[in-house]
Amino acid sequence: MLKKILILVLLIIISFSIYTVLANLYLDRQYEQDVSSMQRRYTLSDNLSIPNPNSISIPSSLRRYIQVSIPDHRNLSTYVNLNYSGKYRKDKYGEMFDFKVKSFYNLKNEEFVSEWFIDENRVTFNKLREVSIGDKQIYEFKYMGIKNNQEVYGQSALPFLKSRLIIDAVYFPYYYLASGSIDYRYMSNNRTLLELNTTSGKINFILDFNEQGKLISITTDEFNFDGNRVSLKAYYDDYIDYQNYNLPASITVEIENNFDKYVLYEANLDSVTYR
Repeated sequence: MLKKILILVLLIIISFSIYTVLANLYLDRQYEQDVSSMQRRYTLSDNLSIPNPNSISIPSSLRRYIQVSIPDHRNLSTYVNLNYSGKYRKDKYGEMFDFKVKSFYNLKNEEFVSEWFIDENRVTFNKLREVSIGDKQIYEFKYMGIKNNQEVYGQSALPFLKSRLIIDAVYFPYYYLASGSIDYRYMSNNRTLLELNTTSGKINFILDFNEQGKLISITTDEFNFDGNRVSLKAYYDDYIDYQNYNLPASITVEIENNFDKYVLYEANLDSVTYR
C-alpha cells in the first residue's frame, strides 16, 4: 500500500513538473510572438526623429537632460531591447527575491512586452508578463508560471503599463520627445511635467533632475489599478556612458498602494540593444 502511495505521489510530481515546463515554454513562446508582432509593423531600418533638442519650446530641464543623455541626435532607434536584474518584492513588506526581466519596445508605435522571472529559491519561482500592443493590454503575475496570482487586462491595466514605459524610457530618453502622446510643461529649472495622453485619460509624471542635468526621479500621478489607488516613483543613479548614451546603471521603483509605500524592485542594468 505504501509503495503504491509513493508511486502515485511520484507520478503527480512528475506530471506537475512536465506541466510546469510546458506552461513556461508556452509563456516564452508568447513573448517571442509579441516581439515578432511588433517587428512586423515597421522595418528594423526605421529611425525616430525628435524636435530640435535646443528649441526653447522644450522646458529647460528636459532640454538640458536630452543634451546630456543623447550626444548624437541622429539615427535614433525605433526598437530597443532592455534587460536588467535585481531584487523584486511580490508582497507588501515581504522578502525581496532575485529577478531578471527582458523587455522589447517598438517606440514608433509606443508598444512593449516584458517577461519577468522572479526566483524565490531553487524550486519556486514566479513570472510576470506585461504586454501593451495596440488594444491588447495585459498584466499577469503567475506562480510557477502557471497559477494566476493577479490578472489585470484592458483599460484597467493601461495606466500601470504606460507608467512602466515612461519609467523605462530613461534608457531610451529620446522617446520623451519623439512620442506624439506626450506633452511637456515647465515647472522649474530642475523639474518638468510630462502629460501622457491615453485612451483612458491623461497621466501626469514629474521628472526631477540634478544640477548636472541628469534625471534622478520620475513620480506618477495616482491611478486606478486592479481596484486600488496606485502611484509609482522611480529613482535613478550611477550614470554610465553606454553605447554613446548617458544612462543610469541602477534603478529603484517604489509603489504606493492605498497609502502603503514600499520598494517594488531595485535593479542594475544588464544590457540595452538599439536596433
